[in-house]
Parts: sequence; structure tokens; C-alpha cells
Amino acid sequence: MTDRVLHLHSVHFERGPEVWGTDASDYSELEKGFKPLSRRALIMAGPDDVVIADRQPDAEYMARLRACGAGGARVIVPSHMDSACLADDAASSSAVVSLLKKWDGRVETYMPSAAEERLSLVVGKPVCQTSARVADILNDKMFFIRILEDIGAPMIPVFAANSDAIANRLRKWDGTPVIVRGSRSVGGSRVWVARDEREARRAVKDMDRAGRDRTFIMQPFVEHAFSPNLQFYVDSERAHLFGETAQVMTDDKEHIGNLFDSADDTATREKLIELGGALALEAAALGYRGVLGVDFIVTDEGDVYPVEINARHNTSTHALWFVNRFFNGDPYSTMEPGRAAYLRFPTKEERSAMEWIKLFGADAFDPGSGVGIMPYDTGGHELSAVIGGRDFDDRARLMEKAKSLAG
Repeated sequence: MTDRVLHLHSVHFERGPEVWGTDASDYSELEKGFKPLSRRALIMAGPDDVVIADRQPDAEYMARLRACGAGGARVIVPSHMDSACLADDAASSSAVVSLLKKWDGRVETYMPSAAEERLSLVVGKPVCQTSARVADILNDKMFFIRILEDIGAPMIPVFAANSDAIANRLRKWDGTPVIVRGSRSVGGSRVWVARDEREARRAVKDMDRAGRDRTFIMQPFVEHAFSPNLQFYVDSERAHLFGETAQVMTDDKEHIGNLFDSADDTATREKLIELGGALALEAAALGYRGVLGVDFIVTDEGDVYPVEINARHNTSTHALWFVNRFFNGDPYSTMEPGRAAYLRFPTKEERSAMEWIKLFGADAFDPGSGVGIMPYDTGGHELSAVIGGRDFDDRARLMEKAKSLAG
């Protein structure tokens, strides 16, 4: 799985308005705003890979990535950039289409979607290993619940209904903390936690505004010791584990990063790997191929509950490939726990990757030692970065510095 790869990290959700809670016109503009995320592929690309991105990266930044064995050999920008997503831009670019027609290696997409299928028709061969329909099914939390029932996995009780029914339950809220999620929500979108009257009223207000044709799930809010994420590369015969992480969440359950750590308790770790592998193989049986993540929660009592499947690159996938390749020479070989992390922080100012690197000073990522902070070059009012420490304490120091500089 380490042969030359072409990276096309286009973001398109056919059910985007439902996923993000917008109308169709607003979602189109939102999707265009995802194009800079294509540059996340620079972090995970190997030295011989090709990356299709929304713009050419800074030469000095690329030199730093290449010194780490990342960045790719070539970056191609589609000649037309006026579509809603990068895959549709690629389909309108003769140079990209020509490259894809001749490409005999693997194409690594961010997610299977209808846009990749449209591009495949133009190219004349499949660009993505998985059909958009399979990915859409796996990203549906209602379908996920059915899978848990099928394999006999531990489950948190669930009430699934449209927004009116959920709002009615919340109006009768008895004070027991609950969490409500859109059935097709991703990346922390469409999530409400009700732990007090104020939060419950806010959830009711939002439910009253939501479309009646959209499904939500409501579950008891389970206090947990940590929230692991396991990432697999799935093919027709196996699910290869390449990343064990602990998710970093805000009090409002917003995901802001991952610590690249495995569970300390051996029995808990074995249970996570067993359940995650079983769910990944269920996805494989449906025809899913490629990167797949499984989120869990683990309680203080040691109970392990699968929460959802992410049938796409996870937010930390790029950073995992970077550190795995840097330390082990293979993006699929998990590095030792306790040293690395992926974090993202909101910022008041918009900075380029090189501007962040200069701000980090001596704590910028050092290709010689593997210690420091390596920012993504995705722009916007956000700092996304890979962090590598000498040990657990040094990682914590670097995380705190990145957070402080982000403001």
C-alpha cells in the first residue's frame, strides 16, 4: 500500500444541506469554502506522490515538508476552479483528466461521493474505490445502529425520530443529560447536548427550525473517561489498523484534535480493536474500500461503546500518515503512543503555513529530530497542526504553545 499515490481531496456531500443544516444555496457556498482543505494532502503525501490542490503551495513550505518525506513530488491545480468542489473542477481540467487517464497507481480521495463518480465518467475509469451510495449509507447513524445490532455490539439506548418528535421529548425533559445528533451529521455538525434547562431549551428551539423530513437520534449523555478514534485501511480481505487516537473535545462536544495514544488498559485496547475491526469488516462487506474511522467512548467503569463510523478520511488522518511515515517509514505503521498529536485552534488572524512556522521559532517542526509543530497550509482563521514531542510532557508543552499562539 506504499506505491505511488495520486491524492484528490475533494469535499462533496450530496446531502450537504441535511448534513450541515443549511439550505441548498448556502451549502453550495459552504462547499466551495472546503477547497483549501485539499492542501491537507500535502501533509500525508509521500515523496513520489502527486497532489491535486486548489492552489500551488509556498516553495519554502514545500521544501520543509519534503525534508520530512512528505509534500509529494508534484502539485497540480485544475485549470477551472469555478465549480462547487475540487473533483468537479478536475473534471473540467483537460490536464487533470489526461493525467488520471494515464495514471496506473492508486487514487486516494478524501471521501467517495457523486462528484468522484462524475469525474470517473469523464476519465473513463473509476477514480474512487467505493461507490458514493455505500459511503452515504455508512455515514447514516441509523444504519450504524442497525450494524451494531447485527454484530451484537454494546449500545447506548437510542430514540430516533424527526425533529418534531425529538423536540416533544425535550419539552418533557426530566433533567437526565442527553445528546441529540443529526442522523447524517459529520465533523461535530448538528449536535446538541442538554445537561441543563438552558441547553434543553436551545435544542428545542433548533429542533423547531429543523426540517421535518430529517432524522435525529437522541441518547443518554454518557459521561466518559476518553473518546478513542481508530482508523483502518479497508480492502476486500482485511481491515488494517494504522491509527489509535484519543479525541480532544470541548465541553460542547466540539472536536478540536486527537492525541495519538492508545488505551492504557490492555483489555480495553483489545476490545476497541475487536469492535473497530468488526465494524470495518462490515463496511468492507458492503463494498467499502479505503480509510475508515470508528469513534468510541470509554466510561470510567471500562465500558466501551462504538459511537459512529466515518466513511472518509478523518480529521487526523493526514497527521497520522505524516508521523507514521516520518518515524516508521510507512504511513500504515503506527508510531509509538504518547509523542504526537493533531490539533486545531480558532485564530483571530489568518496566516500562511510559513508565517506560522516563523512564529513558532525554535519550536517549529525539526526534520532532524521529529520534534516541533508542523502547521497545515489551509489558511482561514484556524491553526491546524501536527505536533511531535520528545515525550508525553514535551508534547503537552508544544500543544500549549500552539494554543497560546493561536490566541
